[in-house]
Amino acid sequence: MPAGARHPIIMLAEHVADTFIAMGWELAEGPEVETEQFNFDALNFPADHPARGEQDTFYIAPEDSRQLLRTHTSPVQIRTLLARELPVYIISIGRTFRTDELDATHTPIFHQVEGLAVDRGLSMAHLRGTLDAFARAEFGPSARTRIRPHFFPFTEPSAEVDVWFANKIGGADWVEWGGCGMVHPNVLRATGIDPDLYSGFAFGMGLERTLQFRNGIPDMRDMVEGDVRFSLPFGVGA
Repeated sequence: MPAGARHPIIMLAEHVADTFIAMGWELAEGPEVETEQFNFDALNFPADHPARGEQDTFYIAPEDSRQLLRTHTSPVQIRTLLARELPVYIISIGRTFRTDELDATHTPIFHQVEGLAVDRGLSMAHLRGTLDAFARAEFGPSARTRIRPHFFPFTEPSAEVDVWFANKIGGADWVEWGGCGMVHPNVLRATGIDPDLYSGFAFGMGLERTLQFRNGIPDMRDMVEGDVRFSLPFGVGA
C-alpha cells in the first residue's frame, strides 16, 4: 500500500497563511458552531435574507438555540473587531458549511480564506493591491485580478474577483475566484467602530475552488474521498 500524504488543501491553507504573515498580517480563528448574531445579524444580513433559510444553512437543535454551522468565515471578522485594538489586518482560514449537494463543483463542507483590514484611510486601491499580491503568490507572477460590481450585505461597494490565470487548461483566461468589498458601515457600527474615522476592506475565496482550477482538477469530489493516490502528487508523503 502507498504511504500516507499530506492533503493538498492543508498545504494550500499553509501557503496562504505564510503569504499573508510575510505581508505583516495576523491569523485569526473562530468556532465552527456559531450564533445567528455573529453569522448573520452583525454582518448586516436582513431578517428575511434567503441565506438564513434551512435550504442554505445547517441549524443546530433545539430550534430556539439560534446556533448553526457557520456558512462562511466572516463571523471571525466580528469576533476580531470586538476583541482587538485597531488597526486590524487579519486572515482567517477554516471550514464552512452549506447545504449544497456534493458534486463536481460543490461540497457541503469546504474551506474558506477570508481577509479583513480595518484602519484609517483604507480604500478600494488598497484592496486591489492586496488581491493582486495574493493572486501572484498562488498563480504565478503573471497573475492579476479584476473586479466586477456585485452585492454582499456586509460590504459596500461589493465586487466579485476574477483572476487572470495564464496556465489555465484550455488557455489563459479570466476565472471567477471570490468576493470582496469595503466593509459596510453597519458592520463597523455593530462592533463599536466609527465609520467616519475608520474604513476597511474584506475578501473571501474557497480553497477547494482555488485548488481545483489552479491544478486542473475536474471533480471536487476527489478532494474529499481520502484517496492517498490523489494527495501524493501534490507533495511530501507523511
